[in-house]
Amino acid sequence: MTEQRNTANTANRSQLMLSSRGRATDRDSIIAKLTARMQLMGNLTSPELFVHVAEGSAPEQILAQLTGTTGAPLGWEGTVFPTNTRRRQIALPRGVQLTRGLAETNPKDLHDLDPRVIATIQDPNIRPEDSFLLHVDEQVRGCIPVIRLGPTTVTFRVVVHDNALNADDPRRRSFLRLAAWSTATDVHLREGSTIITWMKDDGDPINVYKRQVAAADWVTHWITYRVLPHHLSA
Repeated sequence: MTEQRNTANTANRSQLMLSSRGRATDRDSIIAKLTARMQLMGNLTSPELFVHVAEGSAPEQILAQLTGTTGAPLGWEGTVFPTNTRRRQIALPRGVQLTRGLAETNPKDLHDLDPRVIATIQDPNIRPEDSFLLHVDEQVRGCIPVIRLGPTTVTFRVVVHDNALNADDPRRRSFLRLAAWSTATDVHLREGSTIITWMKDDGDPINVYKRQVAAADWVTHWITYRVLPHHLSA
């Protein structure tokens, strides 16, 4: 196993998401689950586990007691149903266009793009026919990668774009991203798909505004606790 794969496996093992539902949400069950994951990290000198949990849930209260800390904000997960009528629709700025599908993308159009955009388009987890290309002044400048979770459920978290796009005007760039995200949402909702959204809780005003625009039917605020071995033996 290569060093890179070892690093990836360690990173995966150090992240754990706890469900807020089901019978295994009592203190003993949660400690047992955390202990089992920590044992997978036994080869580390100082293992630390980052546990993601819904704010206000029973598991969150247990983690607060175990660690004696408060969780760090992670982000909001929202569900928008096709019947939602509270959303705000934002028109794309002049010169900006979204086109559906990535399969016919010409590699020559991607040559000068930010490597993140190219990597996203080539990600095998995304659904090319459900995703979008972002054009600005008739040039491909980014994309909205879409993952289909089920026949009528999709998720897309970000608008990935060339870093040079409106680099001199952050407010204009933020509005462009928000409008592109809103337009892609409109398309999938009209097709009858439920959308799972994700907005970081990192202090960026655009994410707060995005929450208001989405007006999700159901929202969960996820937070993260840093759990150390001694927290489980107290």
